[in-house]
Amino acid sequence: METRFNKQVQKHRRRWLPDNWQEKLPIKPALYVLVMLLGVLLAIVVNQPADGYLNNAEIDVLRREGSLKVAVDENLYGMNINGKGLEPELCAALSREIFGNSEGCQMVPLNRHTLTWQMSEGNVDIAIMSLVSLPGKSYVTGENPFYQDPCLIMGYHIPEREELGGVSLGVLYNSPAYEVLSQYQQDVENGLGIVTFAAYYDMMVALRAGSLDGVCMPRTVALTFREKGMNLSGYHLGTIDYHAVGTAEQREVMALVDSLLVRWAKDGTLRGMYENNDLLYEAG
Repeated sequence: METRFNKQVQKHRRRWLPDNWQEKLPIKPALYVLVMLLGVLLAIVVNQPADGYLNNAEIDVLRREGSLKVAVDENLYGMNINGKGLEPELCAALSREIFGNSEGCQMVPLNRHTLTWQMSEGNVDIAIMSLVSLPGKSYVTGENPFYQDPCLIMGYHIPEREELGGVSLGVLYNSPAYEVLSQYQQDVENGLGIVTFAAYYDMMVALRAGSLDGVCMPRTVALTFREKGMNLSGYHLGTIDYHAVGTAEQREVMALVDSLLVRWAKDGTLRGMYENNDLLYEAG
């Protein structure tokens, strides 16, 4: 039953919402403008992400301080040997972006045993070295690796991949190479034997004495420790991603490093650095 009130409601509905009200609203033009705006914003984010990170308060403070303390490897093939390698090149490139010169990033040569306490003491801001990550909430790990290191077998007589069953390989315990080798052992299940060591020195002594058939190492480490008569496998058992790591206070710097790595990967800068330091590797 239609009351006077219902008639009034219908009258207002017809007045404010005609039957074809959807067609009369500028839906398509509005969506088009919205899509165009989103497209422009996406282009800015994709093509100039580093520029955004360069212009923030934390980086401005860093510029006023005049330096960024960066941990690098000490005497690791291709990474840093006497101030030359991938890591010094990355530090110089980062310094040019932040400070406008190549000397703003002060390199501090360290190893994996000394890095953590040096960072905790505030002697190092970030690390660009052969790291996967550092444990704990005090540290930030970059999302994009600056290098992928293949894990090879080094020894006097290298067996073919299909002949690794029953072979005894040494590896540094609780290292990224140990994780790669353990995963390979689980996947293949061919009787491969793993012998763990606490230090590279002890592992190399065992290899020289003939107690091992070979050792599993990242390529950069193997080339650092290789001695006369030792060979490297033409295949790898897996790869290790090396990431930049920073303290929690350097989140903006780490975001900048990540964005720069993307840019340098796209424009060929990273590949050029790999070529300069004999870091390109092809299996076989």
